[in-house]
Amino acid sequence: MKNVTVTMSEALLQRARVAAARDGKSLSKFVAEAVEQRVGRPLTQREALDIFLSGPPLHVLDENGKAPTTAQLYDDD
Repeated sequence: MKNVTVTMSEALLQRARVAAARDGKSLSKFVAEAVEQRVGRPLTQREALDIFLSGPPLHVLDENGKAPTTAQLYDDD
């Protein structure tokens, strides 16, 4: 973890301290979570796979629900 200096008005700092205390968090954790909400976080491998699999379907099956054979895929006729 890295330390960061943040400059803000005294009034904003006071409101942030109250909000952090209300959530039962340190000011540091409160600010870090606020930044994460704003910029997002990296996806886990599982999350990325779930997003990919929930995307549009790939129409490779025929009308009977069967995938093409290797010969059909590479048929040069």
